[in-house]
Amino acid sequence: MGKKHRPVDEIKDFVAPRAELVRRSVCSLHFLWETTKTIGLVLFYYVFSISLTFYNQRFIHMYRFPLSITMCHLVTKFIISGIIRCIWSKCSGEERISLGWCDFIKRIAPPGIASSLDIALSNWSFEYISISLYTMTKSTVIIFIMFFSIVFKLEKPRWSLISIIGCISLGLFMFTYDSTQFHLLGFLLVFSASFLSGLRWTLSQLVMQKSKLGQ
Repeated sequence: MGKKHRPVDEIKDFVAPRAELVRRSVCSLHFLWETTKTIGLVLFYYVFSISLTFYNQRFIHMYRFPLSITMCHLVTKFIISGIIRCIWSKCSGEERISLGWCDFIKRIAPPGIASSLDIALSNWSFEYISISLYTMTKSTVIIFIMFFSIVFKLEKPRWSLISIIGCISLGLFMFTYDSTQFHLLGFLLVFSASFLSGLRWTLSQLVMQKSKLGQ
């Protein structure tokens, strides 16, 4: 009988210390703080993201120059980020990272161009479609993120990923098939924005993984 239960006892002896370690880490103050901070950041992002979406739609309906709005938006971001970068380098004492034109054109420019076109087409689509159709169509960005992640070998193709992409595609088709506020041009604009957004985030990950580019 002792020999019969020996494998079970060995498994318990192997699992018990690790289970205790997991229990201590989950119940620690550090874990609770990190969890609370992560949830807070996610809520912070969603609140401002949704607010900005509604603001953009109402503003573009009053001021029908979406590309001009996007240009002002990007110039403002450039100025603010430059100011923050100067302040940070002076306060921290760290030297600013300087990139050559070759790295700038090959590595930094592509995600920047994709980002600007993504924002421009997204704002432009508000002239034609509702927020609900915009949000549902823009959610397809995960399809393109997965696609470009596989193309650039950041992810390996798996059946689970293919099934998730298939479900999202089916949901988009069912939502837009009989939509009362469907507008073809607006749909194509936001769908193109989703495509560029997937390219943008994938290229951004490639940039962040290069230590010489600022990681």
